[in-house]
Amino acid sequence: MRSRTPEQVHSIFQCPLCHSIPVDKQEEFLADINYSVTRYDKGDILVHQGARCDKLLIVIKGKVQTEMADETGDFMTIETIKAPNPLTTGFLFATDNASPVTAVAKVDTVAVLIPKENIYHLMRKYPEFMKTYLSYLSNKLTFLTEKLRLVSFRTIKAKLAYYLLKESKGEDRFQLQLSRGEMARFFGVSRPALVNVMMQMAKEGVIEVDRRNITILDRGALRQIMS
Repeated sequence: MRSRTPEQVHSIFQCPLCHSIPVDKQEEFLADINYSVTRYDKGDILVHQGARCDKLLIVIKGKVQTEMADETGDFMTIETIKAPNPLTTGFLFATDNASPVTAVAKVDTVAVLIPKENIYHLMRKYPEFMKTYLSYLSNKLTFLTEKLRLVSFRTIKAKLAYYLLKESKGEDRFQLQLSRGEMARFFGVSRPALVNVMMQMAKEGVIEVDRRNITILDRGALRQIMS
């Protein structure tokens, strides 16, 4: 049993997986974790695509980008994960628990590593942890489903039309949650290409753009672009 817990490790309770642990149980929870802390320099790989994963990683400092390579060697950005957030949740318990992505540190990064068997123990002892873990997996599945839907559209214009319709939630005026750069990475395209298409749609009178503020002028045209 460790006599002193590194103060930085307490930031795991800001992570979506652990934020439900009551304050009065947090020290007990930490004592039940057989964790290690690893530091990564910018550009280091936390997880290799195809590597077996037997540990949950929680990024407690820094930023990580996950990428997937296809058979031609081209890379597609899947998502950017900022601390404090977890990695390897979706495939840790899979029968074939090989990572489908490579995770690269975009800045100097620190992660807490917890063995899979220890996660089983935490789920049994802390029902709130198990519930938030399952909820996180469900949300991650929704995110990946949206990512696959975007990939299914062949043009940037169709991707953007789908995204704007989804983000608008039926309203004509709304604010984008992602920056242009974040949207481009989510779409798997370059930022200049995305901005060019957005400006083209504005010139065509389909939308109005004011920084992150979007006004949909022709919802039917957006639907037609997707077809």
